[in-house]
Amino acid sequence: MDRFKSGVNKNKKFCVILTLFLLVFIVCSLVTYKTYVKNYLFNDNIVYKVKTHSDEGIPFENQKFSQEIDNVSTSLTGIGFSLKNIDKDSDNVLNVSIKNQDGSLIQELSVKEKDLNDGFNVVHIDPLNLENQKLIIELSSSGYTNIHVGVTHDAEEDYIKLTKCSVNEEKMNYSLVYGLVNGNCLALKKFYFLIVSLFILLIVLFGILKILEVQFAKISFVVIFITGIIYSLVLPQFTIPDEWTHYLTAYSQSSVLLHKKAFDEHGNVILYEDGSYYFVRYNIPKLSTYAVEMNELSGHQMVDIKGQRASRAPLSLATFGYIPQTVGVTIGRLLHMNSMQVAFLGRMFALLVYALLISWGISLIPKFAKRIFFAVSMLPMCMQQVCSFNYDSVLLAASFFLFAYLLYLAYKKDEVNNVDLAIVTICSMAIATIKFIYLPILGIGLLIPAKKFKHKNTKWIYIVLLLVISGLSYGLITKYNQYFWTVHTSVTKPISDAVTFTPSFILHHPNKEIVIFLNTIQQFMGEYIEQMLCSPLGWLDIKMPSVIVAGFSSVLLFSSMSCKDEDSSIKWQNRFWMFVLFGLVFVTVLLALQITWTPDYFTFVAGVQGRYFLPVLPLLLVVIHGYLKLNAESKSMNTIMVLSTLCLHIMEVLTILIIVIGR
Repeated sequence: MDRFKSGVNKNKKFCVILTLFLLVFIVCSLVTYKTYVKNYLFNDNIVYKVKTHSDEGIPFENQKFSQEIDNVSTSLTGIGFSLKNIDKDSDNVLNVSIKNQDGSLIQELSVKEKDLNDGFNVVHIDPLNLENQKLIIELSSSGYTNIHVGVTHDAEEDYIKLTKCSVNEEKMNYSLVYGLVNGNCLALKKFYFLIVSLFILLIVLFGILKILEVQFAKISFVVIFITGIIYSLVLPQFTIPDEWTHYLTAYSQSSVLLHKKAFDEHGNVILYEDGSYYFVRYNIPKLSTYAVEMNELSGHQMVDIKGQRASRAPLSLATFGYIPQTVGVTIGRLLHMNSMQVAFLGRMFALLVYALLISWGISLIPKFAKRIFFAVSMLPMCMQQVCSFNYDSVLLAASFFLFAYLLYLAYKKDEVNNVDLAIVTICSMAIATIKFIYLPILGIGLLIPAKKFKHKNTKWIYIVLLLVISGLSYGLITKYNQYFWTVHTSVTKPISDAVTFTPSFILHHPNKEIVIFLNTIQQFMGEYIEQMLCSPLGWLDIKMPSVIVAGFSSVLLFSSMSCKDEDSSIKWQNRFWMFVLFGLVFVTVLLALQITWTPDYFTFVAGVQGRYFLPVLPLLLVVIHGYLKLNAESKSMNTIMVLSTLCLHIMEVLTILIIVIGR
């Protein structure tokens, strides 16, 4: 306690600023809740809605629609339909019946057309708790109407198999667009205040740790981990690019560990009752997405898939890129958690490994690069990737840590021993088995003075060995996956059926290749920067305001400035070499996407995303470090950067929340 009191006295200005910051955040959060969030609490909780429907629809008059549905909810309080051309002056009545598969009536009700609206309409029913998942819903009208009913030709085989509906007992080639409702969205209140509480906890803990003068590395762990939890909540399951496939890969590995059948005869992953089978990816996340998530994390099951289901094939690569997620999923299944809790625990283990490696890296990295390391690791795009089942969580952790450790060996440590070499080797193997194009990061090792090795030629011997080990690791893991994971091969397809560029074409047309690269940089560099920083996140269909993008850009530039108590005398040769390494990865990424994704008639490289450059972003910032100097101590600058980063993350998260809740 005495230590805390003395820390408060020494940091009075900081305490005042942090307290004001906290109070402003609390007041803004309460105002946002009362004026905005509160209005949506009693909206229908739509736990499932068919993905797409035609623009025209099918005329409703004199038609009786019958549709078999898969009831994925634990209970039903309403059924929704897509309707158009509603006449508010009509006397027509809409009749809805719910039946068992044998045709026995469960419940029927009617609603007047004048009480409906164009768009998706929910017909509320008496709450039903049903044992059977297969139900039949019938839709008919009494009287003249010009209503058109929305239908879809999409079978949605990867998520839920839609049966074709019948019209006047005649089978059609389409399905009704329907939705299932389970209560209201009152859980949103808990969800919103959970996010607010986590931010408050983060701000308070940061203040306490700063007052107690805890090492920046330990502060970083707390900040990264709690921020990651917030992003794991705000970015629901399967909204992160390709997370559904990554989840299936980790889940199948977990089934193998638990000695359960992982695949069916076609190589598709078998999901048990503790496996997520949600439909978020098929629809842009909305209010109900958060309501379902909060209910299920609290233990109240909203979506329930009974028995086993075969989904689709997993990825047949990067087995070791899923170790943390697989461990988390396995522990959750052993504890008999529900599917949402199991998936969330898998995300948490990926986040934990990332936070541990980053905080360890910050403790080791030279003083001049600590803020750079922290700033890059805290970017929202990094948070998105590491708080998911994507193997990028392990890739980013390994790449960032390897960068930090090699700088530690080059600038801080006096002698390189076998433990150091083992750590570098493990990181190299992890990168090689996930995405080997980032192995040029190993080139930082050339900056380590030869005198730090025991023998004169040891440095070059180890460099060759690392390259050989990395290559062998990639080959062995590829063979292991082909032998062990007997699944369908995942093939990357171009954005059209056209033939993509070939290596021979690139080699024989250097002038055209230069033009393609210049066109790509000229047209898309701004997008790459936004995508690398914070926008857009996942499949949320939300573009961040320019002030947030500018804010994170400023934080990165700020992190590259040197303080008066830091040695920023990096040799120009070393800066140039790191720029070469960054450029090598940049060009390699473009070439990889040009060969695998871009049709050969394009004049630019397609498929490139800014997040692909995150693993080497610290290299670029170290290159420009020290050209601008601040007349302040590094501790003060660290504090300013953490507060700035927290403020920007609050803005980013609240932007996502407000848009998703209002949909």
